[in-house]
Amino acid sequence: MRKQWYQVLRVVVWSLACGVVTLGSPARTEAGQLKDDLTLTLSDRIRGEFVDWFEPHQGKAPTGQQRYDFLGNQLRVGAKLKNGPVLFTVEVQDTELVNLPNDASLAAPYGNLGPGALYFANTRKRDQRETFLKQANVTLTNLPGLAGSSATIGRLEYADGSETTPSDPALAWVKRSRIAERLVGPFGYTHVTRSLDGARAAYDAPRFNVTAMGGRPTQGGFEISANRELDVYLAGLAATLKQIPNFAPFDARLFYLFYEDQRLGAVKTDNRPLAARRADGDHISIHTFGAHAITVADAGPGKVDGLLWGAAQTGDWGTLSHDAWAYAAEAGYQLPKVFAAPWVRGGFNASSGDGNSADHRHATFSQLLPTARIYAQFPFFNLMNNQDLFLQVILKPHSRVTLRSDYHWLRLTTSKDLWYAGGGATSNQFFGFSGTPSSGHRELAYLTDVSATISILKQLTAYAYYGRSFGQRVVKGTFPGGDTANYGYVELTYRY
Repeated sequence: MRKQWYQVLRVVVWSLACGVVTLGSPARTEAGQLKDDLTLTLSDRIRGEFVDWFEPHQGKAPTGQQRYDFLGNQLRVGAKLKNGPVLFTVEVQDTELVNLPNDASLAAPYGNLGPGALYFANTRKRDQRETFLKQANVTLTNLPGLAGSSATIGRLEYADGSETTPSDPALAWVKRSRIAERLVGPFGYTHVTRSLDGARAAYDAPRFNVTAMGGRPTQGGFEISANRELDVYLAGLAATLKQIPNFAPFDARLFYLFYEDQRLGAVKTDNRPLAARRADGDHISIHTFGAHAITVADAGPGKVDGLLWGAAQTGDWGTLSHDAWAYAAEAGYQLPKVFAAPWVRGGFNASSGDGNSADHRHATFSQLLPTARIYAQFPFFNLMNNQDLFLQVILKPHSRVTLRSDYHWLRLTTSKDLWYAGGGATSNQFFGFSGTPSSGHRELAYLTDVSATISILKQLTAYAYYGRSFGQRVVKGTFPGGDTANYGYVELTYRY
């Protein structure tokens, strides 16, 4: 505990010291000035989740261990103080989890049966609570001689693909929901989330943006002790083209991400035998090069949107060389002037898998540190050795109500690799990605889900989600007791 708070104090002192040194204008002491420059933030999210996971073979686990419910609450309190070109940000988070299952974390090949089991597996407590430093940083804007520049140092949140926000609402939704956080994100779906101790610098012009970042991510996600840093290093560079003159709304980006995992206590998840993985203490070093392009254009009575995203990886996976790929191609059509503004979208997302566990090459795409739930709303899969053919319908029958329904046909890219899930490193002891045997098959599951977002008040939002998965031959190979699964939750979020 003493070490955790030492790290918190270090980040706070580091941030404040940087800000004090760089202050270029006198401190404002008058009450009116302080009121104008000080912004207080508060949010509270309470969520009840129910899980009915795939059922292990009878006699291999306690009866009904795959079925449970639990409650989570996330409280965040912060303050922002602006003094000329300097912005101080401090935010503290308190997370509480109640009634986690203590019998749903099983030995291989079953693993943790759903998100509640993941929280329990990290801390081994049914009821958990911890308060930690979520953000503490200093941002300098419009650096001398460089209008449009900014630099942030300290503890912050970072989401790849969110360097800029398009002005067109449809394009902004596509970027936020189908581009951002594919490879790096704050894992906001979880009750704990994650942060980054490091720095971010950006230059923003009317037509383009260049952003660089680097640092060490914190623990979090399903690990409630989120003050500590991971033995992981992350760096990235992104160049975004925000608009083409005399062209439809458009957004394109080139990006590079470097990920180095130096954790010694986390056994790598891949398709090698357990003994080989335990013996592999070498670091993971991955270089990811990628690009995306999205656009929205008028077409007949509505609008058509298109998306292309791709990434290639090279580097080292412990003692193995690493080469992998992933891509996404999506399109949609919206009728904004028709009742409920129906928006139909579909696409295909795919990533490489490893077809030979005995060679010296690792070919499974690594999703690094994503917010995987954005793309797998029922999070029993992710973008690793996966093919996802999907169709989604979005309706807005009222200005305060948004409805969405998705259908996914999920397959493994290669039957010689594993069925992967997870959102990346959560602690220095757990690898963060799980792998379940494919049983020599590729057909994973069919998934159908529905969600509703209701803006009750300006500050109060309700959200409900339900998904049902129909497991196919891959699932049935490990879970013959029950090849269907259900997951849902209801949450209320208050923001001030």
